[in-house]
Amino acid sequence: MLTLSFISHVDVKGRTSALQSEASTNAEDLEELCCRQVTAADIGFEKMRWDFVLAKLKYEHGDNEKQRLHEERMEQIHQQAVKRSFSQGLQDLLRPPNQYALFLYCFIFIHVIYTVKDLAFYFFQNHYLFCFAIVFFFILKKIFQDYKNKKKCF
Repeated sequence: MLTLSFISHVDVKGRTSALQSEASTNAEDLEELCCRQVTAADIGFEKMRWDFVLAKLKYEHGDNEKQRLHEERMEQIHQQAVKRSFSQGLQDLLRPPNQYALFLYCFIFIHVIYTVKDLAFYFFQNHYLFCFAIVFFFILKKIFQDYKNKKKCF
């Protein structure tokens, strides 16, 4: 319709014959039909292509979202690590990561206690007079400190 109105407009302006305008109309109609047939055949392919592009964009968006969440988590972990004090870092260092490390920690702890106990008994057995003097000194020190504190109160 649009083509016919355009050609008739050219007909009036350009002063062409009616046969020429009709022939050009038929050629344009054939070209338009040919384009319509190609478009009809390619609709399926175009639809598949656009579906593929849409699916690709969805996957890329999902990947970008996962990457963004991962970066946010890493930033939170980094901020938490910075905020922690030295004692918390030491606690995390001493916390065993698995059951074998826990077993190793317990093994070491038990043997340290056993060794300290043996050293203490050995020291008391061989140097009992020195140990008695140290205990006696701390008892006298405590008595004199209590005596000074009572004098200050009165």
